[in-house]
Amino acid sequence: MASTQKKKQLTSLQIFHVFSQLHVLMGAGITPLSAFKIMKEDTDHKETAAILADLGDRIAGGAQLSEAVAGSGVFPSYVSELLYVGEETGRIEDACGALERYYEEEDALHESIKSAVSYPVMMIVVMFLVIVVLMNQVMPVFMQIFNQLGATAGGVMQAMLGMSNFFSRYYIVLAVLLAAILLFAAFCYFTERGRKLFGELARKFPHTRDLAQELALVRFTSGLQMAQAAGLDPYRSLEIAGRIVEYPPLEEKIGLCRKYLYEGESFSGAIAKTQIFSPFYTSMLSVFSEAGSIDRALAFIGAHYKEDADRRIGRILSAIEPTMVIIIALIVGIILLSVIMPLIGIMSGIG
Repeated sequence: MASTQKKKQLTSLQIFHVFSQLHVLMGAGITPLSAFKIMKEDTDHKETAAILADLGDRIAGGAQLSEAVAGSGVFPSYVSELLYVGEETGRIEDACGALERYYEEEDALHESIKSAVSYPVMMIVVMFLVIVVLMNQVMPVFMQIFNQLGATAGGVMQAMLGMSNFFSRYYIVLAVLLAAILLFAAFCYFTERGRKLFGELARKFPHTRDLAQELALVRFTSGLQMAQAAGLDPYRSLEIAGRIVEYPPLEEKIGLCRKYLYEGESFSGAIAKTQIFSPFYTSMLSVFSEAGSIDRALAFIGAHYKEDADRRIGRILSAIEPTMVIIIALIVGIILLSVIMPLIGIMSGIG
C-alpha cells in the first residue's frame, strides 16, 4: 500500500485521455479489459503504457474498474468513487463520460491559469535582460567616449553610471533572484502545495481575489455536474465537489450546504441559503431543479463562470502587457537620454 501512495498522480490531460478513450470504447460494447489492451497498444508513451497495463492486469485478476483505478494509485480518490457509483447504478459509461468532460474542462482551466502566470514572468525576464545588456554593455561604451572627449558626466549620467557599476558587481545576485522567481512560478504551477500557496496569495490581492473565486466556482460546478451525471445523490455530490475546489471560503459554504441538505432542505434551497451562486444563477437552478434538469443548469452556470474567468484573465493580461512595455520604454529612454543629451551638448560645443 505504501508503494501506491508514492506514485505520481496523473495530470488532468492524461486522465482526460484515459477516460475519453475508455468512454468511446465502452460505448462501442468493448469491455474495460479489452479497452485497456487496445489503449496500451495504441500509445507510444512508456509510462502511460505501464499504467494501462497495470489497470488491465488488475481487471484480469477479477477487480472491477473502480477497484483497478483505486489500486493503481495514480488517480484522485474521487475518480474511483464515481466509477463505483456508476457500477452500482448501471451507469458506468455515464460516469466515464462525466470524468472525460470534467478533466477536459480542468485541463483548459489549467492552461488559463498557466497563461496568467507565465506571461508576467516572461515579461519580467525580458525586462531584466534589457536592463542588464544596457547597463553592462551600452553604458561602459558611452563612458569611454566621454572620457576620450574629456567631458564631465552630469548628475543623471553619474546616477546611470552608479547603476551600471551596481549591475556589473551584483548581476549574479540579481540573476539568482530572477531564477528564484522562475522556480517559484514553476512550483506554483506544477505542484499541489504550490497551487494551494498561489491560491492563498491570489485571495489576498483585490485584483485577483474575484478571479480566484470565479475559478473555484468553475471547479465547483464542473465537479458537481460530474458527480450528478455519475449517479451520486446531491449530498455526496457536494462532498466530492468540496474536495475539488481548493478554495477555503467556498469549502465552508459547501459544508454548510451539506448541513442544510442533511436537515431536510432541498438542493436548490440549500444553495440559495448559502449564497454559493449569484441570485440570478440561484433562481435558474431552482427552476431547473423543479423540472428535474439540474445537470443542464449546472452546465450553463459553469460555462458562464468559465467565460467570466477567461475575460477577467484577459483583462489582467491586457493590463500587464502595456504596463511592462511602458516600464521598459521608460528605463531605456532614461538611459539613452542620460548619455545622448550630454553628447549633443559636447558636439555642439565642438561645432
